[in-house]
Amino acid sequence: MGNFKINSFGISDKGIVKAVNQDSFVYKVVEVQDAHAGLFAVADGVGGLKDGEISSAIAISNFNKWWNCDFRNFYNDTGKLIPSLIECFTKCNEEIMSYSRLKNVRTATTLSVLFIHKNIYYIVHIGDSRIYKVTRKIERLTIDHSCLVDKTINGKIYKQSALTECLGNRAEINYYCATGKISKNDIFMVCSDGIYKTIGENEILEMVSKQKMDLEKACESIINEVKDRGETDNITLILARISK
Repeated sequence: MGNFKINSFGISDKGIVKAVNQDSFVYKVVEVQDAHAGLFAVADGVGGLKDGEISSAIAISNFNKWWNCDFRNFYNDTGKLIPSLIECFTKCNEEIMSYSRLKNVRTATTLSVLFIHKNIYYIVHIGDSRIYKVTRKIERLTIDHSCLVDKTINGKIYKQSALTECLGNRAEINYYCATGKISKNDIFMVCSDGIYKTIGENEILEMVSKQKMDLEKACESIINEVKDRGETDNITLILARISK
């Protein structure tokens, strides 16, 4: 069960409207003993706040450091993986809050992290970016930390999604954690909300299934479709396919 391999590809695009891309991402794969290990993460700077690109970059920078320095401690002690990932989330939160105090601004970010080692995936997540598993069906592996609120525009009331949890907002935060087994031909997708706001889950399933052996083409086709449909947000996704 320990000889799974991982192929991956990711794209981040500022989209058709915004001048700055407030999304950050990382995807890394390395061979460890008899299997691949992979880190896949997307952070989306919270809209309406300043310096979202800074807060998302802080989050991804910390996970680059975690990858380079810490995860190798868990080759044979995977029970400590989730606590280590949560500790890194805490560091991200503290650093973003410190930046906010230093610059006297409010800034925050979502962060969705998927780590795969041997035959297990590990998830730590906060916000409304998402992680999916695509097989013969599509399954969302995260929950959205958000709720609908009323917003008045030109005298009319609209429902708008508002985050209930993110990094950088307060010291005490609630994470969503999950683990599960992987299987040959599983495809995992990590994405910012600019993807799923525009394309439905069954459409994502169809587009990934068509290009499942070419992850770069699958990513490009999804990004292009999102932009063609007029999505105004930044758009980021990573695909990771499991093979033997």
